Amino acid sequence: MSRRCSGILAFWVAFLLTSSFVWANGSESEADIHFSALIKKGEPLFIHYCSHCHGIAGDGDGYNAEYLDKEPAELSDHEFLAKKSNEQIYKIIDLGGRGVRKSHLMPSFGHTLSEEELWSLVAYVRFLSGDTSHLVTSPEGVLTTRPTGPQETIEALSDFSRWFLESGEEPSILGQGEKLFKKKKSCLACHQVDDEGGIVGPDLSRSGFSYTPEWLYTWMGNPQHVKPDTKMPNVGLAKEESQAITAYLSKMMGEGLTEEWSEYLKEKGDAEAGEKLFFDLEGKANCSKCHRVNGSGGKVGPELSWVGSSRTLPFLLESILDPKVVITSGYASVLILTNKGKFISGVKTNEDDSSIDLVNNEGLSLRILKVDIRKFKTQKISIMPGNFKDILNLQETRNLLAFLETLKLFEVSKTEGVEILTIKD
Repeated sequence: MSRRCSGILAFWVAFLLTSSFVWANGSESEADIHFSALIKKGEPLFIHYCSHCHGIAGDGDGYNAEYLDKEPAELSDHEFLAKKSNEQIYKIIDLGGRGVRKSHLMPSFGHTLSEEELWSLVAYVRFLSGDTSHLVTSPEGVLTTRPTGPQETIEALSDFSRWFLESGEEPSILGQGEKLFKKKKSCLACHQVDDEGGIVGPDLSRSGFSYTPEWLYTWMGNPQHVKPDTKMPNVGLAKEESQAITAYLSKMMGEGLTEEWSEYLKEKGDAEAGEKLFFDLEGKANCSKCHRVNGSGGKVGPELSWVGSSRTLPFLLESILDPKVVITSGYASVLILTNKGKFISGVKTNEDDSSIDLVNNEGLSLRILKVDIRKFKTQKISIMPGNFKDILNLQETRNLLAFLETLKLFEVSKTEGVEILTIKD
């Protein structure tokens, strides 16, 4: 029997076992009810944060598994899980692999999820392994709210910018950042650098070309502050660790712009004209058909509401003139051949055991049942049209860049005399 089949069998056996109390006795004990409730709460968390490595059924065969140096644990293995106490499982989820002297590729979730959510993951892992002999109950007084980090202040971000200019290229800092990224933290589990690492998050081989240092520093310090539903956990980096990793990533430039394209950046454009160009559905660019800004626009391409904070101007220019060079993580085009011989292409927005959801280049949402799919392929092409260098003239491109540069993540507010950076709605 294949690993996949055995995992699915264990999954359903576990379901039947956890339901047997009701069928056999007509009622459940309080502990059984609590265990079942935790399993239900843990399922979406597992799918969101864990399944890309451990697989939907816990077989260790998630789409990211083949890119890791160490195979993910098979959580559907009853014998393997039965040897571990609930507290041991909780500890590795809370502290990560390095926190329990295991692989550093397993990230920590103690800075991301509430204690109750961590216990619900323990329960769901027990469920996947078919183990009902270790009923999971969360301890009394367990915290139900997620950890929140301190809000970033203008002063703190300014301090980082000064530090980066003064010390961001010191060899010792760069070496420390590389060691943290590759050996000590779980970064390589989800991000590739020069063809090494996972594919859950964006490839960071050209991170210095693509992202501003301030964005990298802010994001890795507290990803949930920027994007609450991100799959990336807050791994609890100290300020100095965030600085060092940012410095290391910012040196990774890859190939820059050609001399011809650098000409576009020699003068600033008109942001107001660029905004009109962006949102004009009858105009040349028609950007808002696929891209969303502050609640307006399509969802085929990446959200651009704070692209002026996160991306560098050279990257934005390259993305307009040659979008196939870098395809934003999660927006690769997929091609499906159905059993009836029909080809369907679009951006995958969701996938479960039974179906795949797509958004096509017209912005229409489609759901294709897996039983109807003959072949499925992720394409290394961008769904974004690649002829904007022919459609837009030099000034129009500059205007569009000027508008994109105005799209910032933070708004400034004052709290007890301190200027706080808050995320825009």
